[in-house]
Formats: sequence, C-alpha cells, structure tokens
Amino acid sequence: MTHSKNTNNRFQMVCVVAMANNGVIGDGQGLIWHLPGDLPRVKKITMGCPLIMGRRTWASIGKALPGRASIVLTRDTSWTADGAIVAHSLSDAIMHGKSWLAKQESQETRLILFGGGEIYSLGIDLCQEIELTRVNATPPSGTKFPNINWQEWDELDATSHKAGADHPSFSYHHYIHKTQNRYV
Repeated sequence: MTHSKNTNNRFQMVCVVAMANNGVIGDGQGLIWHLPGDLPRVKKITMGCPLIMGRRTWASIGKALPGRASIVLTRDTSWTADGAIVAHSLSDAIMHGKSWLAKQESQETRLILFGGGEIYSLGIDLCQEIELTRVNATPPSGTKFPNINWQEWDELDATSHKAGADHPSFSYHHYIHKTQNRYV
C-alpha cells in the first residue's frame, strides 16, 4: 500500500503500556507476564510507528522491532546498538521520530511512548491516547507507571479476557485525553 507524505505536521504521542492493578509495569528485566494475543495486539498498534523507549526496555526486547523505528532514550552518550536510533532528550527522540516518519513518506502521525517507567514519566503529559493492557495481578515490587489523573482521560473501548491456566485475567483499554489537540 502506498501512502502519501504527512503534510499537516501534526504528530500525536500514544502511550502503549501493560500495567498490573498496583501500577507495576515491569521488573527491569523483561516481560513479567505473557498474555495470549497481547504481543500481536501491540504489533498491530505500533506497526509503522517510531517507538520511544529507554535503554532497559531496549535491552529487554533485545533488538529493533521490524517495521518500526526503535528510538532509545539514554543519558549514556557513548551507548550504541545495532538498529537503535539514540536520543539523549525527549525532544531529541520526538525529532528523530518525526524525521523517521518523513523518510517513510507515510501518512502515519503517531509516535509511540513505549516504556519504561522513566520514559513514561517524561512523556505521558504529551500523550493524546493510551493503549493499556490492564493485568489482574499485583506484583510485590517493580517499576511503576507514573501517577496520572485518570479523570482527564475518556475511555473509548474496553475488552476483558478471562484468566487461563498460565496467565491472569486481563483487559484492553483505549483512552483518549479530554484535551484532544495535544500535538508534539
């Protein structure tokens, strides 16, 4: 499919996150749960988009994800990795994301805030949407999603999934910020 170039210069940040009942999003190592259908859902949401992530999130994935730009935000000025676009500030990461989309000559206008905790804290106030996987679990410790005022968000869609033999129940939620003109 051929896309024409995005000419309106209006880009939106979308947060994609999986979170336990107590706000835990990870353990600093990798995925702490494996939910049927969740990774294909994330792939569908993020395909063709730049992903803004921290170095530990990059390490937990282990490689660049196909069809998406992996923009890694790090304070380490000497850090590099094959397939990673390195950024040292959120504004730098956003600029790299816009530049990558322009090179794709895509109509896509979404930049994905992809984690972890520090990255979510830096960028959540710029997000127009949140794609949330809520996991019915309460890990005793781990990295937490930043506290946000959920009253500022409208839930557009929710889908629940029952627990299985090897996973807790979970649900997908799509939120949009009540201020619908948050552009980056």
